[in-house]
Amino acid sequence: MNRMDRGLDRLLSQPIFALFFVFLAVRANDLKKADEALARAAGWQAFYGLRILLWALCAVVVFIYLWRLFRGSLRQKSPVLWCLLAMHAVLIAMTLIYHGATGYWINWAAGLALCLLLDMGLQRERAATLEAFSLALLTWLLANLPVRILIPWGLNGPDPNPLFVPEWVIGNRVFYYRLAFPALAFEMIRAQREEGRYTLRTLLVFAVVTATVALQRGGTAILGYALLLVLVAFFGRRALPRYALPITMLGISALLFVGLHFFHIQELFTGLIQQVLHKDMTLNYRSDVWVEAVDVIRRYPVTGVGYLPLSYMRELFHSTPETPLNHTHNQMLELLFHGGLLALIPFIGMTAWTSREALRHRRSPAVKTAAILLMVFLFMGTVDIFHTDPLYYPLFILLGRADCLAGEDDALPRISFFARVRRDVKKRKKA
Repeated sequence: MNRMDRGLDRLLSQPIFALFFVFLAVRANDLKKADEALARAAGWQAFYGLRILLWALCAVVVFIYLWRLFRGSLRQKSPVLWCLLAMHAVLIAMTLIYHGATGYWINWAAGLALCLLLDMGLQRERAATLEAFSLALLTWLLANLPVRILIPWGLNGPDPNPLFVPEWVIGNRVFYYRLAFPALAFEMIRAQREEGRYTLRTLLVFAVVTATVALQRGGTAILGYALLLVLVAFFGRRALPRYALPITMLGISALLFVGLHFFHIQELFTGLIQQVLHKDMTLNYRSDVWVEAVDVIRRYPVTGVGYLPLSYMRELFHSTPETPLNHTHNQMLELLFHGGLLALIPFIGMTAWTSREALRHRRSPAVKTAAILLMVFLFMGTVDIFHTDPLYYPLFILLGRADCLAGEDDALPRISFFARVRRDVKKRKKA
């Protein structure tokens, strides 16, 4: 390893670098608003500085990753990254073909750069990378909670409009858990892998996430957090079972969507939906959106229609000021809508690969935590989408690099399906 490689490792593993980059990544949706606010304050007609800075950072990370890949500084290529690149290539191509909106590309670029940063770090400086991501996300949580308590009407309020949605440091009640849950997972994985036990920082992150969920009371977040606690309690002291895998949860999510959309099984849980999750029996108009989305998918099953302009999406889903609907509210439906089967197949492929790695390293507590968090997000994807959230796909990278998270004694030997069947048959004969 030459001097430049060592210097890059030190730079990319610094907590301040990860904090700065994660800041830009999680706030990518708000960069346009920030640029506009700076332009108004300075008296300019337009300002694009923050968005240009984000694109520049993404380009630097991509260049460093490719440079190291071609030099052989990275051990092996990640199948998860290849699937991720194929999926986004399809989405970009379909968006261009159907003259769609390119505003989401800044989120994709930030998410991809985070994936590359995490993939490099896990292979080269695992401990420093986990520490950096954990500290960066914890900083966001600690900045958000006091503001949420002291300014309950939000940083953008108060506003007497009944349709007003208050926002805090990490977004409104719909978006905050998309950062809070990964923050908890990164800290648990860091503590398990590097400390061998949970620390006071882990308890602090757990307390902050719990308090934030209780205060903001988003239905999807409550459901996801409850599932997270159940899975951690159930699998906490034993190896991950063969059936508890991300690909299994993706299948459960698909079956649940079929039940909700075609058989209306939500009517069996009226009390839970209305009183605990605070939603109506259409799941806050999700079932109405699904009807329109499925109709479009039937006409474009292979390619989808790309990411269409926001105005068209709102018109298609009959959006109103009371119900601002602009996406399909289901992760697989969203991919089929925008990229068809060409985008869905790579997504299923990388979910299958992460399941394979989780199965092989299921004895590792750190791998088990990564698998549990990914399963929680896949389950929540039944009624929500995360494809434009920069911190979503790094969860796939985290589990896809399970060999970097697991200890030396945690990996099971690689054995094919047929060899395993023969082995089990021999054991039964001997018994």
